[in-house]
Amino acid sequence: MNRSNPPAHNAPLFLIDGYNLWWNTGEFGPDNDDGTLQGARDSLTNWLITTLPTNLRKKTVIVFDAKNPPPNRRFLFDRSSITIHFAVGYPDADTLMEEYIRIHHAPRNLTVVTSDHRIQRAAKRKRATAMDADRWARQIQHQFQNADDNQTNNAKSNPALSDHEVIGWMKGFGIDSQQEASQLEQEIEQQLKLERQQCGQPTGKPRRPQ
Repeated sequence: MNRSNPPAHNAPLFLIDGYNLWWNTGEFGPDNDDGTLQGARDSLTNWLITTLPTNLRKKTVIVFDAKNPPPNRRFLFDRSSITIHFAVGYPDADTLMEEYIRIHHAPRNLTVVTSDHRIQRAAKRKRATAMDADRWARQIQHQFQNADDNQTNNAKSNPALSDHEVIGWMKGFGIDSQQEASQLEQEIEQQLKLERQQCGQPTGKPRRPQ
């Protein structure tokens, strides 16, 4: 581990190989009008911000190689609740991603997004879910576009998922044990409760539909 630049979280839900995801979503994913690495990073991050609900963005980490980090910015920062981590002090992004996988306290709840076989093998050794970048991107785009379509009052607000949507989504990504799903649901609900407290909203859990 690089002690000056360690992993930011020990329990992310999504660990994303940033450039790998961008290159593998060329036909349907984010655009990059200026053709630069900075443009690729910005377009990918913007696409994830508009696609993922807030409560899932909080558990998402994007890792980029450190060869061309943005000038005048830290190598680890949050943008709209997504953690962006440049592999400064590591040989490459793969090595930093392996460190995230190694220290994860519940790797069965982790989905590693990359088409890189080295990282996929590291994820599978820890019993995390490894998904090819294009497959994952299509799946979340479909999953959360459907959720947005059901929101008639504020379709662009990326609302929090309901209880049933959380469980259904987790099963879709291979988190199908009741214990694991319940643990993750509790973590997400705690985050939502904190957000409601900060906004001065009631903190009670919404009742399930009868």
